[in-house]
Amino acid sequence: MRLTNIVVQNVRRRKMRSSLLMLSVIIGVASIIFLYTTTQAMQEDVANKLDQFGSNILVLPDTEQSLTFGGITVEAPTQIKELDMSLIPLMQTIKNKETLATIAPKLLANTKLKGREILLLGVDFPQEFQLKKWWKVDGLEKNQIPSADQVILGSDIASSLGLIPLQTVTILGQDFKIAGVIQPTGSTENDQAVFMDLAVLQKLTNRPNAISLIETAALCYTCPIEEVTQQLSDKLPGTKVTALMSSLESRDDTVNRFNVFARSVSLILLLASSLVITITMKSSVEERTREIGIFRAVGFRKRHIIQIILGEAGFLSLLGGLLGYILGMSMAVSFGSELMKAQVHISWQPNLLIYALSASLIIGLTASLYPALKAARLDPTESLRYL
Repeated sequence: MRLTNIVVQNVRRRKMRSSLLMLSVIIGVASIIFLYTTTQAMQEDVANKLDQFGSNILVLPDTEQSLTFGGITVEAPTQIKELDMSLIPLMQTIKNKETLATIAPKLLANTKLKGREILLLGVDFPQEFQLKKWWKVDGLEKNQIPSADQVILGSDIASSLGLIPLQTVTILGQDFKIAGVIQPTGSTENDQAVFMDLAVLQKLTNRPNAISLIETAALCYTCPIEEVTQQLSDKLPGTKVTALMSSLESRDDTVNRFNVFARSVSLILLLASSLVITITMKSSVEERTREIGIFRAVGFRKRHIIQIILGEAGFLSLLGGLLGYILGMSMAVSFGSELMKAQVHISWQPNLLIYALSASLIIGLTASLYPALKAARLDPTESLRYL
């Protein structure tokens, strides 16, 4: 009788134990597939949100003259060398241009307001609000964009000068209405500056198309930030492109925590499945002592016994791996994103089937190796004594 036939017959005759072994594999594989796919979605979702939570790339003039702007080193506004608005279309021609979610140019200028020296920031308001999602602006309705004759004040400036929304202030000889006041953020460039329309400030300072720096939010979950930085450097001559490492380290640390969590839980599930398989196969061998003795008596060698035991475990593990993959992916696709509160769609991943089958086969064979060796070491005469 062929060994494959014996394996199939043993699986059919011992349906309860076969089902228990297969169920342990199904639960383990399904849990790991579900955990892996949902964790990947969470990682991508968190990375994307962190990438959008402010800039992670700065484009600065390539000059030695500099000042500190909110912890960021930039060229002083009094220097002749400046960037130009023509750089923005060039940024959108890099190979990974789809990763540039937000491009926010800025023009810096110094002036006086009510006798106090202040920092003026000319910004593209739609891009600036996209970049500074954490801003809370008193006096400004949600999704409202200030017009060209309006400004936004930092909390420190407004407080020290006693200014409130809807008041009118004169800046560089032109009247502006205060559209809103930014609630305290703890950063100098937000709390101690006055924000106005970029084109208006360029006109008032007689610096057409000039900008001092560009803040960029690059979505770099699927690409190294260094590649985007290098591509921008190649496209923008006369500039210094810098990645904000604190932002990247925060994102990477969060993503790495998800990885550690997923791997730890997966390891626990693998060990649990292996333990169930080992106990099941060991119990099966003990119940089949006489059967194994008959096999040995009619000429089956030790390696044949090992092949039969491992064949049963391998067959059931593969079947359990297939069903576990289908169950795990179905659960992940159906409600994984909703359960994890992630805004990333989870789709079927056929490549995981190969990993699921390979892992389940390795686990099944490894966990059944000791029971198989124990079965092979049984004394055939001792086994037949009870017949």
